[in-house]
Amino acid sequence: MKTQDNQTVKQFRKILRRFERELFMQNSDSCCNGVTLAQCHTLLEIENKGKESLTELAKTIGLDKSTISRTVDGLVNVGLVDRTIPAENRRMATIQLTEAGKSICQNINSTNDKYFEETLSVLTDTEKQELIKLLEKVVDRMVQLRSNDGICCK
Repeated sequence: MKTQDNQTVKQFRKILRRFERELFMQNSDSCCNGVTLAQCHTLLEIENKGKESLTELAKTIGLDKSTISRTVDGLVNVGLVDRTIPAENRRMATIQLTEAGKSICQNINSTNDKYFEETLSVLTDTEKQELIKLLEKVVDRMVQLRSNDGICCK
């Protein structure tokens, strides 16, 4: 790797660490509705899909099925998620939000929308669109590397 490329990578990683810390602080504040960060992400993914199987949810979030199952169990226990197990295929549980779960998601979304609207206010509309486009490109590449047994942490 060229020295300039190495410097760029180090600079990118440094800003990502700062970004991650800020996201963590924001997520901690916005997910204080009695749910953990993992539960928050799970609720928002279920909200996005409407009705989802545990297997598909695990793939979407990028965690193993047992981890998602434990997270969903906690959400079922507090009445935020309903789990339906069809008689014809007891291994294919589907999950969806309860009214209480929808309410929590609405609060989380409202808080985050306000925060990120203020965060992005320093950018022009063109810069916002470019940022979204570039982040999507980088995240898509990260997903691709992870799914192809990428180079991270080997």
